[in-house]
Amino acid sequence: MLGAPILLGAHVCLCPWSEEDLVDPLRPQRLRRGDVVGIVSPSWYGPGVGHRVERGMAHLRALGFEPKLGSHALNAQGWVSDTAEHRVEDIHAMLRDPSVRAIVATIGGDHACHLLPLLDWELFREDPKILLGFSDITVLNVAVWAMTGLVTFNGPTLMTEWAEFPRMPAYSERAALKALCDPHPIGELHAADWWTGEFLDWREKKDLERPRRRHPSAGWVWLRDGQAAGHLVGGCLESLQHLRGTPYWPNLDGAILFVETSDESPSVATVDALLMDFENMGVFAQITGLLVARPYGYTDDARLQLHEVVRERTDRFGLQVIADMEFGHTSPMLTIPNGCRAEIDGDSRTIRIIDAAVR
Repeated sequence: MLGAPILLGAHVCLCPWSEEDLVDPLRPQRLRRGDVVGIVSPSWYGPGVGHRVERGMAHLRALGFEPKLGSHALNAQGWVSDTAEHRVEDIHAMLRDPSVRAIVATIGGDHACHLLPLLDWELFREDPKILLGFSDITVLNVAVWAMTGLVTFNGPTLMTEWAEFPRMPAYSERAALKALCDPHPIGELHAADWWTGEFLDWREKKDLERPRRRHPSAGWVWLRDGQAAGHLVGGCLESLQHLRGTPYWPNLDGAILFVETSDESPSVATVDALLMDFENMGVFAQITGLLVARPYGYTDDARLQLHEVVRERTDRFGLQVIADMEFGHTSPMLTIPNGCRAEIDGDSRTIRIIDAAVR
């Protein structure tokens, strides 16, 4: 049933849930050993990197799952994997296949927005399934949640963490399996003790020569203390821009927003402008807290400058803000469920997800 319309400029967002649904959201069935995992390319898939797909699928098999490639998942047409119709066809086929319990994107890109007018939203509700990815897959994760109330997952794509050499980082694997396979509340999140953003060229197979160099992590940075609670919504900051002013923009009233910057490493000035857009839209007046991922490709000075910009943009709203978290383009990464409730406690410096993400 459609709830009250939320006005977004000249557009109307029909949010298909009530306050009750925010307490008890539509959850996909949990992933079990033996389940089929559908592999799709909603945005980009590039030539010359097929070994990453093979590695990702091999790791899924090692965990007891059975990957199934979409018919058009390994195609490449310029800056997209295939036509919008073919990309949607793959998603619809996975949604209609009763053996498929999760749908995982190969990689991100910048054109998942092509798919939004073509998707059959009722298919997501008829047989709720896990939808997993990050970066440009934010467009689908957030739009699906906004249009159906289904919990979706900001987490590793097939060609990133699942395919990492010599194997998926234990931190990333634990976080993904906890969120996707355990029908109990996810509970407290913990910072990793290392991170890497090193680029090893996939096309030249440099990623198979050695593991990426790791750096010790000082943990999360609490930019403003306090308490906050709300449902989690978010993903890639630049990708969220594709949803502004559309019917697919999410309900952020009382939400904890989480954002990360892409592998294009937008300048701090650009991020400042994007956050000002959010301020002008009334986003910071709606949300209760803000989580910011460790930025990819930033110098230490730029990272600290980013912290200052985030403080400045959110200062008059008194939001609880935590930075340098693990859900962006650096490794390892958490799996964050859109639509599940979380609590932030600045006194104990803890973040807990108090809902189960799957049933």
